[in-house]
Amino acid sequence: MKRTAAIVLVLGMLTGCQMGHTATSQKAMNLGKPIVFFNITTNPMVDAHPVTMALQLANHALDDDRHVVLFFNVKSVGVPTKQLPLTVRNAEARPVRDLLADAIANGADVHVCPMCLKAMGVNEGDLVDGAHVTSRDALFSTIGPNTVVFTY
Repeated sequence: MKRTAAIVLVLGMLTGCQMGHTATSQKAMNLGKPIVFFNITTNPMVDAHPVTMALQLANHALDDDRHVVLFFNVKSVGVPTKQLPLTVRNAEARPVRDLLADAIANGADVHVCPMCLKAMGVNEGDLVDGAHVTSRDALFSTIGPNTVVFTY
């Protein structure tokens, strides 16, 4: 618990954000669901392994009835797009696109960094259904005291 609080505090300090419990985290806390936040930064066209691992773990967390937040940023913003080829996969794993579709279908909350979209030349209209361009308030509202963060 102390480590999670420290991560949240550091994230808040780095972004200048004041932490508060708003809609998403409050809803998850009211339901007693642990929140699992996946910070995904890797471009799967370069290395599909980390993105595959993140999405597989996210789907396991959803299977365990946890609230899952996927945050695509830095080089990963091409993942939640309609253009991601089915050939993007790691070894014998299912395609990244299919793993993401499963997570969305099972209730994952998918956030995409607006600045990273611009930097990578991806348009908002390219995003798959269920993924949305986020804001600081929307993203940080997903983080609560029972949040675990994984970074890939």
